[in-house]
Formats: sequence, C-alpha cells, structure tokens
Amino acid sequence: MPRLYVVDVPEFKPLVETSRGRDGYRVSDPRKGYWMIETDGPMTFERKALGMKPALWYGMFTGGLDGEVADWGRDTVTVIGTNRPL
Repeated sequence: MPRLYVVDVPEFKPLVETSRGRDGYRVSDPRKGYWMIETDGPMTFERKALGMKPALWYGMFTGGLDGEVADWGRDTVTVIGTNRPL
C-alpha cells in the first residue's frame, strides 16, 4: 500500500483535495505538519490536472513516501506499494 506524506502548505493542497475525491484513496487529517494519502493500489497523479508548476511537481515527495515511484515524467507520476517492511 503506497503512502504519500504531503507537507501542509497551500502549494501542495491540490494533492490532498484531488485525493479526497477519488475512490479508494484515504486522506488523514494533518499531523505534525503533514497530510497522509494512501490507497490499496497504485497511486497516480497528473501535473496539469493538479494545476502544479514544474518546480512544485518535482518537489511533491519532499514530505516522504512509503512505496516506490514506478513512473515519473513531466506530467504523470505513479507510486506503488512494496513488500518491504516499514
């Protein structure tokens, strides 16, 4: 199960709001300055749909990640879970 930790700042709010509206995605309330987004399957985001400029796009993992990036391009990123213990 991939988990994405998102810094609680306005610039990354589109990640949180988009995830809230998706079936199967769970979003925690912010804790210690970070939101947690998780899902049971692959997690995919599209930069243009989020309205993120490239600098924010490339910094979206600054809060941390449990899982691994399976694909990351200029406009799409996919994160998958791993079988490795946390």
